[in-house]
Amino acid sequence: MKNIIIICLLTFSLAACNTATKKEEKIDFTKSYETAALALTNAQLNYDAAVASKDTTRIAAAKIQLETAKTNYLNSKTYYTANGGIVKAEDEQLLAKANTALGKPINDTTTTMAAAAGKFIDSSKVNADKNVKQVLGAIATGENKVKQISDAVTTGQNTVKNNVIKANESLKKANDSTKKRLEEIKKQGNDLLNLFKRKADTTKNN
Repeated sequence: MKNIIIICLLTFSLAACNTATKKEEKIDFTKSYETAALALTNAQLNYDAAVASKDTTRIAAAKIQLETAKTNYLNSKTYYTANGGIVKAEDEQLLAKANTALGKPINDTTTTMAAAAGKFIDSSKVNADKNVKQVLGAIATGENKVKQISDAVTTGQNTVKNNVIKANESLKKANDSTKKRLEEIKKQGNDLLNLFKRKADTTKNN
């Protein structure tokens, strides 16, 4: 009879220990689930802020964070519900919002971390290429401006040179015209002198 009592006590103790262990495991799963739900909330807020900033690099990084938070939430949710936990409606609504932000159906439960990382890398490459093109464009613009200035200087020099040539030609023409006029006046003077001389000679002979 004594042995039977001892066996009963041992059985009761083991049962109590198992119940306590399961309760502790359930508490751990609950904490894990709540932590994952909070992380998903923060990731969604961070993503919304990134979208509002319109910074493509920041948006890509926030999207990866959101995808990671979603993965952790789904994993925690699986263990939590398997051990008797009940998910909160607001957490499921947040999951649906995250899926929408990630371009997936609201009830999607899959994860694509590799794809998200790939998109981030592609986005970074696109941004890098864009920056390179902007720099090259700025250099080309600068070169065009330098060329325009050089062309303007050349045009100015040619204009001045042409004006000088024209001025010299005009001066030469003026000098030629003046010289010709002087020669005409000289000739007229000589003609008058000859006329007066002939008249004087005629008078003298008479």
